[in-house]
Amino acid sequence: MAKKHILIVDGDILKAERLKRNLELENFIVDVVHYGHEALTILERKWVDLVISSITLQGTMNGIQLLQEIKKNKELAETPIIIMSSKINLEKNIYGIGATLFVEKPYDVIEIIQKIKDVFPENDK
Repeated sequence: MAKKHILIVDGDILKAERLKRNLELENFIVDVVHYGHEALTILERKWVDLVISSITLQGTMNGIQLLQEIKKNKELAETPIIIMSSKINLEKNIYGIGATLFVEKPYDVIEIIQKIKDVFPENDK
């Protein structure tokens, strides 16, 4: 099985790095950025199997805007995207824009890792 490449986009540097370390222990390849425009730059340059984005990012772009930009791009539109937020009232809107999954913050690391694994088809595990 080829390792899956995950891009984490989160304005909270410490939480993003913690999730990265835990995902690397599960044999994922992980990049972390904190700005939406950085995520778009990475997505233009290399293949990513999954994007995990917080609603709250550093800079002017938020996670919803990032999701919209990714879904507008024909080459990236099928990329699974997990959106994380403490604002559960956004969940319906997030799915309407095209998110694969919504995860409420604060999240349990073991639970989110299982949800991430569930995003990938069985034969890819």
